[in-house]
Amino acid sequence: MAVNRNKLFIVGCGPGGPEFVTPAAQRAVAQAQAVMGSARLLRLFPESGERQFPLPPAVAPAIEAVAERLQAGSVAALVSGDPGLFSLARPLVEHFGKENCEIIPAVSSLQVAFARLGLDWADARIISAHGRVPEATADELSDSAKIAVLGGTREATAWVGQLAERLQPTHTLFVCENLTLPEEAVREVQPGELGRMELCSLAIMILVRRDGCSEEQGPGTGGA
Repeated sequence: MAVNRNKLFIVGCGPGGPEFVTPAAQRAVAQAQAVMGSARLLRLFPESGERQFPLPPAVAPAIEAVAERLQAGSVAALVSGDPGLFSLARPLVEHFGKENCEIIPAVSSLQVAFARLGLDWADARIISAHGRVPEATADELSDSAKIAVLGGTREATAWVGQLAERLQPTHTLFVCENLTLPEEAVREVQPGELGRMELCSLAIMILVRRDGCSEEQGPGTGGA
């Protein structure tokens, strides 16, 4: 574990809209001597100006870039959504140590998606499809009341479409894109349509069990 004297702020930037950037995130960015993130996240903090530096999307290069900047002073590493949900926070903390990191939590796009649907998410099965096709099967997921799949590749979207077709007797599919941004779209989608859709990288696909559908009415059993 690498030890650094300069603090690393891991800053959750929320689901995308500037109104969801918290005062705590603003304070952390203001304190840091370097602010690192994707171009989209850096635009949320225009006042940081010349302190901004790109953060590579891949984990190993990102850690290397942060380590280099930490030699000169404190760093605010910007992550989308909440740092505790499928983010760069875990590898950063593992590498630099908890004692050298301060995590700034935020509203996640997942929270916004369920809020838009008027649903709680305490019982949701959460799956990340960023950069990979999930390995979970329809049989494993069929008894889940809610299944949320976070973004991903075209192949991962096709996987969700196949899952939705298997669970169509019991679950309804919703697609949420660009949440909190001007182009936000939340809509119910038929499983067969999903493979033909060009989803943005900020997409969440949610399967919700319909009222009155029992767990026994699983994949391939038919029904309304």
